[in-house]
Amino acid sequence: MEQMLTGYLLNALTEHEKNEVEQYLAQHPEAQETLAQLQAAIAPLAEDKDSPVPPPHLVEQTIAKVAEHICAPQVPLSELPQAPPTRTSLGTSAPYWRRLDVLVAACLLLTFIGLSLITLGRMRGPTSATMMAECKNNLRQFWIALHAYRDLHGEFPDVSKEAPRDVAGMVVPILADAGTLPSSASIRCPGLGSPLTCQLTLDVLRKMSNTEFEQRSPCLSMCYAYSLGSRDDAGGLRAPGDGPKDGWSQTPLMADRPPAEGVLSNSINHSGTGQNVLFADGAVHFMPLRTRADDDIFLNRERRVAAGLDVSDTVLGYSGSRP
Repeated sequence: MEQMLTGYLLNALTEHEKNEVEQYLAQHPEAQETLAQLQAAIAPLAEDKDSPVPPPHLVEQTIAKVAEHICAPQVPLSELPQAPPTRTSLGTSAPYWRRLDVLVAACLLLTFIGLSLITLGRMRGPTSATMMAECKNNLRQFWIALHAYRDLHGEFPDVSKEAPRDVAGMVVPILADAGTLPSSASIRCPGLGSPLTCQLTLDVLRKMSNTEFEQRSPCLSMCYAYSLGSRDDAGGLRAPGDGPKDGWSQTPLMADRPPAEGVLSNSINHSGTGQNVLFADGAVHFMPLRTRADDDIFLNRERRVAAGLDVSDTVLGYSGSRP
């Protein structure tokens, strides 16, 4: 009957069972007292009756997780760890837990786990000082590769020359093909998980069908954005950083990826608190806003994800964006 009373309070009974419980309560005053005790025990659960408010940037984070899954190397089923053996029977001496006991134990366990996750999140979360520093160091790895490439070719990688594969993320296989990208450089922000490298070579990407390339392009630089270059007076495309060196300290080359197109907020890499930005002189600065002197680093002056309208209008595009 105690289980029936709990089901009655949780509105989990059929109409017939509900009528039976109400008849029993009318005839047994002690059952009414038990019902009151159960009601007091589960009263704290009413705090969670409303649907939780979804966290900010849920859509973008979900898309990012899907992209990470697509890019991650697939582990054969034979290499997955074996599940532990199941217990086939329970000792007859062990008492069965009542449903209310399980409910209370579950609440205590969830509270403990929640407090533990909060503590760990503060220590290693995407907005922690540790993760910020690791992300900056990862961007500096790309700076080494970018400048080594420029020493070899006289300019920073120009993804527009890879048309029709001219997306921002092509910078990663371009650097790898040139032999300048350190093996430790990860396309996944350290704040979002363990290091991950791009497994697609420049040659393979060039031979892909258009459909397959469109599916793969968001994964190439995954968590990072790269410069889409700028237009000259005749409308032609210029390579990123195609300006005097004394202006490199104000010329962004890479950054944490922007949110989904049309969403005018910060990068999701660090929970929307801002973005690390790599400049052409090698400096990495954390920007709490995506604008510098009223210039949006993720949009050109026409408010589009496209090449800048001139050298001073730098646009950092997400992996699948085109000049």
